[in-house]
Amino acid sequence: MRFLLRWQHVDSAVRLQGEGGLLAAIEQLQGFESASGALENEVLLSRVSDYSPVMLDRLCLGGEVLWGRVSFQASETQNGTVSPLGRTAFSRTTPITMVLRDSLDWILGPTGQDAEGLTGATKEVVEFLNKRGASFLSDIVSATERLPSDVEEALWTLAASGRVTVDGVEALRGRLGGTARRLRPNGRNGRPNSRSNQNRRRGYSRWSLLEPFDPVDDRSEPIARQLLDRYGVIFPELLARDALTYRWRDLVRVCRRLEARGEIRGGRFVSGFIGEQFALPEAVELLRKTKNAGPDGRFIAISACDPLNLAGILSPGHKVPAVLRNRLVFRDGVPIVSMENGSVIELTNASPDIMERAKVTLSVPISHAGYQMDKLDLVTL
Repeated sequence: MRFLLRWQHVDSAVRLQGEGGLLAAIEQLQGFESASGALENEVLLSRVSDYSPVMLDRLCLGGEVLWGRVSFQASETQNGTVSPLGRTAFSRTTPITMVLRDSLDWILGPTGQDAEGLTGATKEVVEFLNKRGASFLSDIVSATERLPSDVEEALWTLAASGRVTVDGVEALRGRLGGTARRLRPNGRNGRPNSRSNQNRRRGYSRWSLLEPFDPVDDRSEPIARQLLDRYGVIFPELLARDALTYRWRDLVRVCRRLEARGEIRGGRFVSGFIGEQFALPEAVELLRKTKNAGPDGRFIAISACDPLNLAGILSPGHKVPAVLRNRLVFRDGVPIVSMENGSVIELTNASPDIMERAKVTLSVPISHAGYQMDKLDLVTL
């Protein structure tokens, strides 16, 4: 865990900086889905020391990054018909990920985004986006001749099922914060007057189908490379919470091929787990340095929605549910205490002094996670 905290730049000593650092963090985490309410404010913030929402806005509006739900939403059969929409509402708990636009082809793979099985506003919206491509909300409202509220809710229902996305982050922030502005009905039948510019939504980007441009049939190699980039070393247990995981036997086949080329290494890098393990050469070097370095006693807090929430997976004992607002604290890579549904849970038999300091760290905002304890004590006092 000490290695992973450094590898993913959560350790304050190796945090990333600037827009380039944010892009590097997104590239490392792409494909891992976290609760939408935690992705920007906790997961990305914990990796970029000078994070600003403007950085993410520029990356998204510049076409380098997009967000969406990329894991396949299992179809449900109801009354003999297939319902392609699982959850019907987009909320702060909806799992999403940030993705480099260039990576979308292999992260999504072959998908069908037709309107089959859809009804009502969601069907009309998908049909319109299939025909016209990326469109502003006002254009979709005009084309479907539906109430703006119906169209907007249909779009968020489709976003929750991984079918659509929107260019920027403004609409997402508005949805999560409950501050989204709506078109005002001025025309007949309660529809907005197209000639009334002051009543149109301003600032929001275009909605589009979340689909690959040139889908990749065999995704095993790019996924193996992504997982290696994310964790440095991979084995089945480590991938338990990752939505991007592929069948392990296929990943092993790819990793053996990469090992034969000399690109990665195979062996036993982490004790306590059976089976083959594969690692990047630079990860092996950092693993050795981490092992030889003495513990520094620092406390690091992360969101339970973070991909590094591996308590109960890499370490024995209690698993911390990956739920919004849940958090946990590590000391020298060992999970010490967690916050779950508002309750503090002690995860190890640490001394009262260590436990008290861990609880102080638990209460500090994510942006301050990883500070030295003397600084935390000053903040507390």
